[in-house]
Amino acid sequence: MSHVPSHSRNPRIEALRLVAIAGIALFHTFQPWFSAATDGSWAAGPLITWALGCVSLLGAYGNHVFFLISGLFLVPRAAQASTTAGYWPDQVRKTGRRALTILASVALYALVALAVSTWVVPVEGVSLHEAGWLVGGLEFVWLYLVFVALVPLVGWTWRCMRRPHAAVFVLVSMAFALNAYIAFLSPGEVDRGLLEWRKLMSAASYLVAFLVGGVLGETQSRRPARALAACAAVAVVVEGAAAFMGSSDVLVALSFKSTSALSFALAVLSVAYAARSADAATAPASTPTNHAAALTCRAAPCVLGFYLAQSIFSPLWRPLADALTQAAAAGGDVALLVAGTAFSLALLAVMLLTDALVRLPLLRWLGLA
Repeated sequence: MSHVPSHSRNPRIEALRLVAIAGIALFHTFQPWFSAATDGSWAAGPLITWALGCVSLLGAYGNHVFFLISGLFLVPRAAQASTTAGYWPDQVRKTGRRALTILASVALYALVALAVSTWVVPVEGVSLHEAGWLVGGLEFVWLYLVFVALVPLVGWTWRCMRRPHAAVFVLVSMAFALNAYIAFLSPGEVDRGLLEWRKLMSAASYLVAFLVGGVLGETQSRRPARALAACAAVAVVVEGAAAFMGSSDVLVALSFKSTSALSFALAVLSVAYAARSADAATAPASTPTNHAAALTCRAAPCVLGFYLAQSIFSPLWRPLADALTQAAAAGGDVALLVAGTAFSLALLAVMLLTDALVRLPLLRWLGLA
């Protein structure tokens, strides 16, 4: 039986957003260590390599989760509304509002970054004379903007097709067949141009995730918890096998940017599990569970702000992360993991709180939140 997710916030979905952004924070903190462990520049042991291999899955996982959740809500609603009168004007209005929210958010963080770089401390790459920090550096945000703009067309096409779910399955199969070729056989150069075909496959992979989110919004998995646990176990075992066998190339391929099929599968099953309990937050207001749900729903809208801040201000926080983890590494692998995790979560908390105090009030003042 098909269903369309409720307009009210689902605490489990919002919690998953926070889990995803925490995964991205961890991924970026440990990314240099994973690269060093797999390119031979650091003689890492199999246990720490195994742990870093699992962490390396989190970057693509988090991004896929965000696009899946967006598709989960936006696609079914647009498809359902496409049979009503005034569909296009209504969708244009809603799409314009969503686009303005994204653009206003980028503009705010860009202005803050320029002010900080001019009057507080220089931020490398942040300048009116450079565009990389706002173009390639924020490619995830621009992809999200493009997908939001496509929602009216996607919803209309979705409703016109006899079997949209089957079409999405075909797209998934094609995309990840190409992704497997890229990851294991033809990774290309480390730095890709925006129009290089492997780079475009990253965008295609996230578009596929967005469409799969639409499928999840209209169906319910029978046993998502078991499937998720099984997939997570497979990911851990496969990463461990590659680490203990010393197969660095396999480790890299398993988590190769957005092409990672493991990350995608984990993301799909995570969203399916969270979406299955759409009415989970029905506890009385006085219970601890309800208070935690309320806090989660307050924090989750700040994830866009965290992504913007983490990307734009990476020249400031990256040296701190590297210095802290390098100092911790002298105490052993466990110390490295603990220090990197603590730094990642602290950075996440500070940026989420800042966003809640600055960007969200501004958006409300502008009538965009």
